Amino acid sequence: MLLPSYSRHIEHWSLDRNMVFLNHGSFGATPTKILELQQKYIYQMEAEPVRYMIRELEPLWWEAKEKTANFLGANPSNLVFVKNATMGVNTILHSLQFESGDEVLTTNHAYGACMNTLQQYAKIKKFNVVVASIPFPFKDEEEIIEALVQKITAKTKLLMIDHITSATGTIFPIEKIIKLFEEKGIEVLVDGAHAPGMIHLELEKMGASYYVGNCHKWICSPKGSAILHVRKDKQEKIHPLQYSHIHDRKNGSDDEWSAQFFWPGTDDISAYLCVPEAIKYMGNMLGSWEELRNNNKQLIVNARNMLSKTLSTDLPVPEKNIGFISNILIGKGELPEKYFNNITLLQETLFQKYKIEVPIFVFNKDNPRLWVRIATQVYNSMEQYEYLAEAIMDARR
Repeated sequence: MLLPSYSRHIEHWSLDRNMVFLNHGSFGATPTKILELQQKYIYQMEAEPVRYMIRELEPLWWEAKEKTANFLGANPSNLVFVKNATMGVNTILHSLQFESGDEVLTTNHAYGACMNTLQQYAKIKKFNVVVASIPFPFKDEEEIIEALVQKITAKTKLLMIDHITSATGTIFPIEKIIKLFEEKGIEVLVDGAHAPGMIHLELEKMGASYYVGNCHKWICSPKGSAILHVRKDKQEKIHPLQYSHIHDRKNGSDDEWSAQFFWPGTDDISAYLCVPEAIKYMGNMLGSWEELRNNNKQLIVNARNMLSKTLSTDLPVPEKNIGFISNILIGKGELPEKYFNNITLLQETLFQKYKIEVPIFVFNKDNPRLWVRIATQVYNSMEQYEYLAEAIMDARR
């Protein structure tokens, strides 16, 4: 089987042409021009470290934060950079105070690292973790809301909910969920790891108490760039994970809260500084972010329809509930002994024999089945997903 070609847009990336990379969803992939920009910032830092750290870095940070906030529909005063979405979740759970017996609600679709974070803080802060079982597959997103509502009690203080799930590639009806819970006085922490760039965001209008999202995935900025958005009325109780020097607010304005996140200590924050240029670069790839999103969405729709037909399986969720990642059922599965960096036999076979990088995993614990999760980025081609279908069929013979 000959390896299929990428689309012509692969020229913007340094991805291995001898691999079929269908897993942009895990860690993203940064265009070479953006990596060159990051290297420029690193060289600027090392050319004169004191000048860079003391005189040049803070204005660069504020400018990058303002431009990023503008793209995400956020007030810059309510947004800060963090290393990744998991760090953002840790920041919120570390800051919040709970009484013994309080409940934090989440779902069985929660990302493993964030679920582990929740469970660790539950031990420390003596709250209870309640898990709502969200149906998968489902036909109507009201099934999601109903599963959540059934778990609300008088002790529910916080909901930690994915915007776009990692395990299933499902876009949850987040605006409805936020409105429902916040109106009940229950704070909402949205794990939007996949959302920035994949979908148009208006964080201020969305109204969640807390929102975290990665920039390295679909904005394609360098690794180690993510955002934490905290609603104005919630900021007094949210603090950095790491205290260091106290930096003055910008121009004596409303940025006192966000300023405390600027300097955790000596670090290389070049990834943060590259986010605005990555936004611009990806937006120009096909002429606009709308065109880029339309391209990736159409490709995922075509690819999952083809795979579903070839593998003789039903599609698990409606088309409106997927973005640029989607699951397709392969068959029955067995729960692994360990989940972190677990690689299934079929995934390893696809990697070693067919040179395909794609995640294949078991979901969920109640009804373990094997799923392939494809992702689409502008550098991918339909031929690559057809090759994946052929490889899966061949490997299962």
